[in-house]
Amino acid sequence: MKRQHQLTLQALFAHPLQHGLRCSRVEALLLSLGAEVEHLSDHRLQVRLPAGQVTCLHAAPSLHHPWLDEEGVLRLRRLLQQAGISPEHPEPAPPGPRGDQAMRLVVRLDHHGASLWRFEGEQMEASVLHPHGLWGGDQNLSHRHERDLAGQRAPLDHDYLERISNAIADADAVLLLGHGQGQADVRRLLVAHIRRHHRQLLERIAGVVTLDDTALSEAQLLALAREHFGNVPHRRPLVVPGQERREPPARPPLEPQ
Repeated sequence: MKRQHQLTLQALFAHPLQHGLRCSRVEALLLSLGAEVEHLSDHRLQVRLPAGQVTCLHAAPSLHHPWLDEEGVLRLRRLLQQAGISPEHPEPAPPGPRGDQAMRLVVRLDHHGASLWRFEGEQMEASVLHPHGLWGGDQNLSHRHERDLAGQRAPLDHDYLERISNAIADADAVLLLGHGQGQADVRRLLVAHIRRHHRQLLERIAGVVTLDDTALSEAQLLALAREHFGNVPHRRPLVVPGQERREPPARPPLEPQ
């Protein structure tokens, strides 16, 4: 288990009870443990562990970061205890690359495309992946009548999900950004695809963040990356291919999630 997930697990079991546990980091921990996490309405998360244990958590809204309320921490602690999971279990995995030697990936995705930002050393590289199948059209797959084909739900675009999975396989740590619920939440579809075909990649997901808008400024991007990866360069000049070198702001603002 990566150190960040181990710290989150320790925080869940801490005495006295800790407050302000970010839902994005808790969800990343659960994914690394093989759990299924579904975003429901009213800021709720449904968690299903591999052994079948299920609970529902509530994400209390705050200015910048949704966090688990006290009842959610206690529920999740009991769920993990029932599954035999504690800060001492599972055993930590061998550490991967650290610091500027690690390749960190931020992915903002929906049915129409995935924007990828790769951080390595002082370099940031941006790219986009577009679906070529059914998702490549203008249909809004969150609407039932547009999802159904001859009475059947529209098939997943496995090629699109596989190409995103390949990008994740090249990274040491990954942050997933997006929005939506159910079939409209491509993050959930991607995680299900990875769980089925590339389970070992779940360990690389460092956070799962919900963004209600599609616009993400460079300042917000750097802030999110720094919060979840911790070592994204922010005092040294940032180099973006094709753009002139410039200094990012010291503390870029984040919009409420």
